[in-house]
Amino acid sequence: MVSATQPARRHDDPPPSFAGKLLARVKGALATAFETLPALVAGWLVLRIAETIHAGAGGIKVSVLVGPALANDLLALARYGFVFLLGAVPLALLPRRRWRVVALGVLWGVLLAVQAGLLQYHWTAGVPLGADLFGYSRAEIATTVGVRAQPGSGLALAYVLALAALAGVLVASFRPWWPRARARAALVAALLSLVAYTLLPDHFAPPGADTEAGVDYLRNKMAYFADRSIAHVAGERGTGTHEQAKGLPWTGKDPRYPFAHAERTPDTLGPLFDTKPGTPPNIVFIIVEGLGRSFSGPGARFGSFTPFLDELAGRSLYFENFLAGQGRTFGVLPTVFGSLPFGDNGMSALGERMPRHASLLSILKGQGYRLAYYSGSNLEFDNQGLFLRGEGVDNFVSETDYKPPYQRSNYWGYDDRALMETTIARQRDGEEQPSVRIIQTTSTHDPFTFPDKPAYLRKVGERLAALGIAEDANPAYTAQREVFASILFADDALRLYFEQAARLPGYDNTIFVVTGDHRLPELPMDTRIERYHVPLIVFSPMLKAPRSIKAVSSQFDIAPSLLAFLGHGYGLRTPDQVTWLGTGLDTEPTFRNLHAIPLKQTKTELSDFVSGAVYLAQGRLFALADGMRLDRATDEGALARARAQFDAFLNANRQVGAAAALVPGTPALADWHDDGRRLRSVDLASEAGQVSVNHVRRGADGSIEATIVNQGTTASSPFVPLLVISDAGGLELGETAGEIQTLAPGASVTVALKAKLGRLPHGKYFVSMIPSHPETGRSIGIGQYHVEMPL
Repeated sequence: MVSATQPARRHDDPPPSFAGKLLARVKGALATAFETLPALVAGWLVLRIAETIHAGAGGIKVSVLVGPALANDLLALARYGFVFLLGAVPLALLPRRRWRVVALGVLWGVLLAVQAGLLQYHWTAGVPLGADLFGYSRAEIATTVGVRAQPGSGLALAYVLALAALAGVLVASFRPWWPRARARAALVAALLSLVAYTLLPDHFAPPGADTEAGVDYLRNKMAYFADRSIAHVAGERGTGTHEQAKGLPWTGKDPRYPFAHAERTPDTLGPLFDTKPGTPPNIVFIIVEGLGRSFSGPGARFGSFTPFLDELAGRSLYFENFLAGQGRTFGVLPTVFGSLPFGDNGMSALGERMPRHASLLSILKGQGYRLAYYSGSNLEFDNQGLFLRGEGVDNFVSETDYKPPYQRSNYWGYDDRALMETTIARQRDGEEQPSVRIIQTTSTHDPFTFPDKPAYLRKVGERLAALGIAEDANPAYTAQREVFASILFADDALRLYFEQAARLPGYDNTIFVVTGDHRLPELPMDTRIERYHVPLIVFSPMLKAPRSIKAVSSQFDIAPSLLAFLGHGYGLRTPDQVTWLGTGLDTEPTFRNLHAIPLKQTKTELSDFVSGAVYLAQGRLFALADGMRLDRATDEGALARARAQFDAFLNANRQVGAAAALVPGTPALADWHDDGRRLRSVDLASEAGQVSVNHVRRGADGSIEATIVNQGTTASSPFVPLLVISDAGGLELGETAGEIQTLAPGASVTVALKAKLGRLPHGKYFVSMIPSHPETGRSIGIGQYHVEMPL
């Protein structure tokens, strides 16, 4: 019988040569792969259906997005089809088509297993897996994966069905009616796929994908993993420095030391403290695993599940629009204590090659401070112990220091209550003053196991009732109940710590700094920047008064500001040459951003950047507003400036680790002196809008009133005051637009809008007042978002 892919041979033709036979087999292998590629697509389709069911249960608008999601799967096939086709060439070693089909079935079954594993990671971690594996050791990968390696029954069933679909199509390919292909068609398809890989985007998202969770659902997880891995191997690089990037903290005069610059941090904290001469204050840092603003503090999107921290914030400096420098834990210690660049995979990942630098810890250690670190987990994960020892920390508590009756909660170590009790016991035994104590928690981390878990699962319902939120208001309350329970548990552990700390010696001379290392990824995210949006609470008995602060700052600003405060108020000395990425905490009550902030999503992905009023995310530009609300920006000038500034950072960051130090020589210590220091140190990519909404309140007639001010020096663009009402679960109930306004420089107007909502039960609602474009509806100024108000 003559093969469909090989011409008949005449009896008087010479026998084919070895090269001829090999070429024929190669052609046969290519043709077989092309003919049976629908089998892999069928398996993908089954897994996409399973993913759609899971996403729908999580509140994603799958009815709108399932079509684009399937289109993204086809896009992934178009972009990577050449891999599947050309990768089949080794099958030429198999002489029969049947054997090749079986081999392809085994290979594609493995690929489906990889796809299922990537789905499992996404469902557990809350974000798709990119190039993270390149940034961790085998031991760290084993710890991180943990129970994620065990798929749930639903996904296991979906994989079995995907294999059945794969096998069914492969069996059908043996039927006479199955279309046969020639090698030439397979080669043309592979060539077109290469063109598609070069020219087409890695994914597309329709307007209906208005949340980060929705965009993540759209992505083909295998293609995303491949794309990010290839990008990591190629390296994140800028296109070169630019005039628009001058004056940034990473554009120093010496190109060998781009981060070195003169210390110019102003003392923004001093005026807010009752500073008394004498012993410098103790400082306690509490870094809470996964603590995000979307579930903590006023206006939290999910409602606040941190009642104690909310109460503490009311007695503190509370930074509402605060950013972590990283999307995972790997970077938090270098960011908070060193205001340091990242290097390829995080500063700590450089290990012994970590360049010499100054940090808050090393500078204070050199001037009499004792340093201690407390954790319930493995000290060496992410090289945290190596980094801290290098900064001078000399007293550690980690998972090896816990004794009965304490028991491990999970593979990460000991729970937050055990951590707080152990920390208090060590501090009660007496520590030399002054001191810096660092407490790092883990209970709000997957797999979310901790003591009294059933009781805290019940408390989730109680907390929702206290917030006036129905449990069915958001699918996340049911699907991620144990996550919310872990947040309540961690909050209680913090309550325990502060109640006990108030009885310790030196409490009245202590500053407490509480922040999150990043935002929990397991809870669905509206926007990409939500991963970095964490609270900052600065509490101290020495504070003159509490203050709610809407100005944007980041963890890069903590170390410079504390040193400026200690230098100005207590005479501590700081290096005259520093490498801070931050320029200091902005304590302005109203919303603004005077900083340029690089943000590293994972160890291997550095693609986010904030500059003034804009946020650059993977090449896309967004306008930044109060509450870290985002709107797509179309300002080409701001996009060019943000790219130039970010490119300059990427180029500087690539040099980290190439030299033995970040600054030449050993910088001299100098006294703090006010020589015109200010937070604004560079021309930002974009300034905040002129029009700002202030003092949103309820009017006597039931309307919602607000004062809108033109803060600029020129007349404002025309705008429409837009009132948006949502319920406690974040569901938008309606909106009302006012009349078109234009304000002269410095002018203000009070508007009163009545919500057109019909009859609503009395209860807790949230209002937003936004200056919007009269035609597009986009925000064109600084709005007030999610203000709690009984209606």
